[in-house]
Amino acid sequence: MGKTLYLTDLDGTFLHPNAQIGETSKNIMNHLLDNGVLFSISTARTYATVIPMFREIHLNSPLVLMNGVCIYDPVEHKTLRHHTIDIADGKEVERIFLKHGKNPMLYFESESNLRVEYRWLENAPQREYVSARDGFYNKGFVQVENYNYDGTGDLIYAVTLDKHEEIDAIYHEVSTLSGIDWNYYPDTYTGCYFLEGMKAGISKASGAKDVKALVGADRIVAFGDNHNDIALFEAADEAYAVGNACDALKKVATGVIDTCETDAVARFLLQRFENGEI
Repeated sequence: MGKTLYLTDLDGTFLHPNAQIGETSKNIMNHLLDNGVLFSISTARTYATVIPMFREIHLNSPLVLMNGVCIYDPVEHKTLRHHTIDIADGKEVERIFLKHGKNPMLYFESESNLRVEYRWLENAPQREYVSARDGFYNKGFVQVENYNYDGTGDLIYAVTLDKHEEIDAIYHEVSTLSGIDWNYYPDTYTGCYFLEGMKAGISKASGAKDVKALVGADRIVAFGDNHNDIALFEAADEAYAVGNACDALKKVATGVIDTCETDAVARFLLQRFENGEI
């Protein structure tokens, strides 16, 4: 049968609607991991929130973080690789945002430490986004007058969270930049939209292929719920959307399982394990 790598998205997929891991999922995944199942994460989140969240789960395979930008070792607690945005492209992103009266959050990484810079916060969801993450596990948010492109690490990510009507024009303009690819999709929790920029060619799919090679797997089985999981699904050998997933993802899925609030991913994997299919 070969080795299969099981990769799950987090928000809206593996996590409950309150953004927490269910106790059932914790127990099932530790049982499966302790019995040699290759299981990992593919998420837009950074290690700052993923590592504390999974402190009770025995993760042992590299993680796909920031939609493929970062491959992280949860055992050694270090970044194995990250993909850098060219500074000239970053400055062009800044110019376009400012032209529309907005500003992006720019992520810089150095030696497995994240520094996130912003000029001001636009709305309550952005303020909540920052307050929920600032100071967590080698990650800090810093308000600046001007972005520090030199001396704060490699520029790896550009993010904003805002209403669709506030950033739609920005999305269409930054999408013309050849050096950066963008994810644009509704947030699971706030009703706002995420706009996330990363080095061109990088996605959850490229990250999945990186981890597949690192662990020596032959196949990928993926789980997800949102538009930023489409590339991952297209790269996987099998792909399952949770019941609460967007219609666009369900259309490219191998099948649809139960919803995130029922610990659907963990229960699906346990059933396969008990049936001798893992």
